[in-house]
Amino acid sequence: MISNDFKDDFFIEWNDLHHFLSTPEDPDNSVIDRQFPSPSSSDTVKLPQSFTADHLEQIAGIQIRWTDNLAHHLLLRDDDTTLMLYHHVFALLHHEWYGKILPKGLAKETMRTISLLLPPTRGKPNPWFLEEQKRHHLDPEAGMCEWLNNSERQIDTFHYWRDRLVLLKRTYDEAEPNNLARLWYDDRRKTQWFTFWVAVLVFFMTVFFGVIQSVASIIQAWAAVKSLKAYNDR
Repeated sequence: MISNDFKDDFFIEWNDLHHFLSTPEDPDNSVIDRQFPSPSSSDTVKLPQSFTADHLEQIAGIQIRWTDNLAHHLLLRDDDTTLMLYHHVFALLHHEWYGKILPKGLAKETMRTISLLLPPTRGKPNPWFLEEQKRHHLDPEAGMCEWLNNSERQIDTFHYWRDRLVLLKRTYDEAEPNNLARLWYDDRRKTQWFTFWVAVLVFFMTVFFGVIQSVASIIQAWAAVKSLKAYNDR
């Protein structure tokens, strides 16, 4: 009979974890390494502060689908209309502090991508994420990652997730709003956004004052006819 009376400080140590996760055909490349390869593209994109999960939904119509699988993080699916987003920041913190399974720096970089898409607001959790967290029972730590400054937002600072970020940003940039709500939120090209809405405002003001002028003319004509009739009845 095997006893299960373990001590509180009992743990299993894998002294040769990399070898354990490798294959005979490729002993120098572990299963984990193959899941998170080096970037294959040197393309560059800008990652502005407006590049967030809520804008992906509101402007580009890209729906966020939460995943428990780190390998699916930042994957675009369903003809680039769905983005998979990993949310277990507490697990990433554990890997960053104590783990030996994930490649060095992967956990920290993943948290940076989460902060990129779910930036905190004035030191408080991302408000859009708070609603998602309540609805889907997500890790609350995902809305509390550190704010990224401009230098930390450069695409060259990302290694493992660079290719997926480049593809996501290009998909976002190429998406065109297809309704008024998305047009209102779409301030990616601020000059065009301002010009469009000024034109809309001018159009409605023209219609509004045109209607007022027409109504005033009708009232004026009616008053003239009534006055003429009263004069003829004398």
